[in-house]
Amino acid sequence: RLLLAGMAATDPAEPAAEPAAGPKAVAAAAAASGSCSAGDAGGVAATVEATLRLWGWPSPSASLVDMCGCWPGLLSAPLEDDILPRLAQLEHLVREAVLSADACSRLMVAQPRILSDYTVKALWRSGDLVAVNKPFDMRIDVPKGESRRWPEERTISDWFQAAHPGEKVRFCNQLDHATSGVLLMAASKARKTYWALVLGTPPWPLGAEQRLTYRLADGPDGGFARRVARDDEPGEEAETFVRVLKTGFWPRREHPEQDPACVRAALVECRPHTGRRHQIRLHLAAAGIPILGDDTYGGDPYGDKSGTYRMFLHALRLELPLDGDNAESATIEAPCDFAEELSEPTLGEVEGAGT
Repeated sequence: RLLLAGMAATDPAEPAAEPAAGPKAVAAAAAASGSCSAGDAGGVAATVEATLRLWGWPSPSASLVDMCGCWPGLLSAPLEDDILPRLAQLEHLVREAVLSADACSRLMVAQPRILSDYTVKALWRSGDLVAVNKPFDMRIDVPKGESRRWPEERTISDWFQAAHPGEKVRFCNQLDHATSGVLLMAASKARKTYWALVLGTPPWPLGAEQRLTYRLADGPDGGFARRVARDDEPGEEAETFVRVLKTGFWPRREHPEQDPACVRAALVECRPHTGRRHQIRLHLAAAGIPILGDDTYGGDPYGDKSGTYRMFLHALRLELPLDGDNAESATIEAPCDFAEELSEPTLGEVEGAGT
């Protein structure tokens, strides 16, 4: 186990004692011992040395000199904001048997910047939008149904909630926990527009908009697939506005009505007003028009998963408010050629509901 208990015996050859606490106990014990030098007002050197000693590392003081050579800014790094949370992260890795205590010591001595940059820093703000520099090895949030991996773990959502109390964080882009760099968040809701090719003909007139409000729930096994909640059970409220743009046949053929491979399909525009997982896919399936190629929710045109080359759902447009009253917005659009995938009726049929 990684030992971060408190100040132990000074003989580095002795086995370390069983820990009583985490990294903060090391820092407190180092300060109480008077080992903080005049050049270590923040207690970084004493904490790092004490930690290495407790991990059984030989010559912690000499190793600290080497660490400062690799990273000249080590002793001026914030103890509470960076050093202690990073040490707690290492303790977690050892506790979970990802790394040994010796491996963590070697890594810290050879690459001391492993103790750096656990602080989220704002890069840009405009109205309800904020861009931050995400630290490496930090999750953006704690997924639903999970807990913090270690007590001192911080997330980007924690930073956002402190800066915007009571607001729900909305991530405009996603970064893996190991990835650092620019992450954009919105305090107000971004407006999202999707296009989808659906299997069948929508039961609404061409151009008309329909509001879908099926409540959603996880599947019985808690796996990937979700479902529409029954009337007698709790579920997540969800709202999607759907507009029919075009009806026809898929795949595109010269005489689709006469081609047994062609199925009735339609192009629809979807505007989700909530952001539930699989919301658009489930709402369209529940309305009787599953997304073409969505084999999870009934979108296989021929009853087998090799029937289409993709799932035909595309995030077409994202509108981000740039000021508090949403008067101005930035619009980002990704081109989509779904309309070209459909064949027009050629036997005199009229487009619209019931065709």
